[in-house]
Amino acid sequence: MKPGTPYRFIEHPFDSVHGVDTSGYIGPRELSTAHASDALNNGYSAIAPSVFREAMRRWRVTLTASRGRIETYRFVDLGAGKGRAMLLASELPFRTVIGVEIHPRLAEIAASNSAKWSRDGHARAAIRVVCRDAASFRWPRSPLLVYLYNPFERELVGRLLARLRTAAAGGSKPLDVLYVNPVHSDLFGRGSGFRHRWSVRLTMDQADQEADPYATTTDMVSAFRWIG
Repeated sequence: MKPGTPYRFIEHPFDSVHGVDTSGYIGPRELSTAHASDALNNGYSAIAPSVFREAMRRWRVTLTASRGRIETYRFVDLGAGKGRAMLLASELPFRTVIGVEIHPRLAEIAASNSAKWSRDGHARAAIRVVCRDAASFRWPRSPLLVYLYNPFERELVGRLLARLRTAAAGGSKPLDVLYVNPVHSDLFGRGSGFRHRWSVRLTMDQADQEADPYATTTDMVSAFRWIG
């Protein structure tokens, strides 16, 4: 067991209520794909629903007429794991919700969860799971909200940032990033083309606190916006 994950096997009420499988912690060594990016993978755990929903509320407040409505944005979760963030994002009327996950088994679980979620009528947006390395994902030419739940080590975050700059220059904009537990947020600093919009430490609701794999009660969330 990884130090700091005393509740790695506990089922979150989100799963028991909705009949999906998004709970727990899975370490990087358990997620080997024989890919070069394996060494840069931080493992899997899922965002607390209360934190995600509040972060999305705060992001939506920043949308203006010039940046378009949420219906024009694609939500892209890099390192989607079992897909909890995708399910929660699909509660909102995004143009599309996309999860990018390199591990085949996790991608299968995310796709199964998404199918059930949609069948049960919870999704307001189409959901798609892409099984591939996040660093090789082809970015859609549309407004984007890119979501990171501390999925990768610094080297891979840096590579992704470079690809995002290229995508934005090629027409994938407006482009915003929500970064939860933003360990490498300094990469989005001066010279990156992104502007820091806000950072806030959000408190989980009681259900999330009781099921958190790390036995924590808060998450830091930072938002960044491409300015070129």
